[in-house]
Amino acid sequence: MTETRREMAERHVLRGREIVLRQQQLVAETRARGRHTETEERLLDAFERSLAVFERDLEAIRKDERPPRG
Repeated sequence: MTETRREMAERHVLRGREIVLRQQQLVAETRARGRHTETEERLLDAFERSLAVFERDLEAIRKDERPPRG
């Protein structure tokens, strides 16, 4: 079975959220050890920006699938 565009977008959003959550945990763990977190925070920012793109794409796909009002 071939994955639809919506299914792929949903998968990207779910995986992106997992990655962001894990990076947030890594930042917190690193900070708790008293270490600098600049690198981890920059990476987190990049992951969050990517997730935002994935979420906008999914929302656009969902809007395209809605039946016209009438």
